[in-house]
Amino acid sequence: MPENQRPPKALLLQWIGIGEIQKQRNLHLNKASIELQSIFTKNDFKSCILKGQGNALLYPNPMLRQCGDIDIWVDGDRDKIIDFLRGNGQVGHIDIKHCDWNIIQDTSVEVHFIPTWFYNPFSNKKLKIWFEEQKDIQFKNESELGFTRPTISFNLIYVLIHIYRHLFDEGIGLRQLMDYYYVIQHSTLEERKEALRVLCSFKMKRFVGAVMYVIQEVFRLDGDFLMTQPLANDGRSLLNEIMRSGNFGQFDERNSHHQSRLANGIENIKRNLRFVGRYPQEVCWMPAWKIWHWFWRKRKGYI
Repeated sequence: MPENQRPPKALLLQWIGIGEIQKQRNLHLNKASIELQSIFTKNDFKSCILKGQGNALLYPNPMLRQCGDIDIWVDGDRDKIIDFLRGNGQVGHIDIKHCDWNIIQDTSVEVHFIPTWFYNPFSNKKLKIWFEEQKDIQFKNESELGFTRPTISFNLIYVLIHIYRHLFDEGIGLRQLMDYYYVIQHSTLEERKEALRVLCSFKMKRFVGAVMYVIQEVFRLDGDFLMTQPLANDGRSLLNEIMRSGNFGQFDERNSHHQSRLANGIENIKRNLRFVGRYPQEVCWMPAWKIWHWFWRKRKGYI
């Protein structure tokens, strides 16, 4: 970079230090992903690594992607999977989508029964059918590192729905949009057309347009890779949410964290009312879904 555009030396050294930490963390998570998947394979469970280390392989330098925990999608009956996990480690929070499993030292593991979900029951039913149609391919798609990961065509849909979920539940970070940028960069025109068709069937076209705006505005995505026409108003609103909230909403001063789950739930519903004009199909179903989910977890003994 030109000298007048370079960061101050102190900041540059800080970035270099963070980069080295990320390299070591990514090396650890790559090994842990292989180890984790081998545990399930030896016990006759099919699985694949979601997001994280699989998405990192799409980056120019996979070792520099900011990493977090390991998410693994395991095929099978939920109760049987949970029984297996409890017999081989400590199980934490359990919900409709996944549970926490303490099995690998210094590594947070989330075992997914399903990759993600919708509040809207009609869209969610379609999504479950789509996952069933796609799962066998994903469990066989081995990466160059030795663990299986989703295909690009799967991630064009799944990663975007995951970002959509974060908008309503926790908050979106730019690193999630960067992941999607690299997924798009590795896709074909036919894959993008099919992904848009599927996402439209889930009533997500408006959100796709907002994400296309953000990725083009922030990462300068080439217009040839756009999945649909960017929606400037929706995109600016989404970018504002991203900049105010950050990953998991950790920087959002509008979020308050209560000890009571009920208070947190009410706060989350109030927060999401600001999205009702753009994404009513999710916001309007959310209160009913949360009530149902609480009673479902209570009946299952997960609370």
